Amino acid sequence: MTEQIKKDPIEDAIINFSFTVAQVNQILNILGNAPYIASANLIGLIQMQGEPQFKAAIAAEQAKNESQATS
Repeated sequence: MTEQIKKDPIEDAIINFSFTVAQVNQILNILGNAPYIASANLIGLIQMQGEPQFKAAIAAEQAKNESQATS
């Protein structure tokens, strides 16, 4: 007979954090020094969620700079 491990349902709750790009890079640097098996999934999730936000921030900064240049 196999014993099933019961998962706490709160583990699937979404928690939102806010970090600067520098802070995210620091977190990724620390995770990059951890064993692959322990950090790869988390690094992937951070990159997946962060990339669209980072691209949007770059586009907003470029639009701001273009607007100031034409003023």
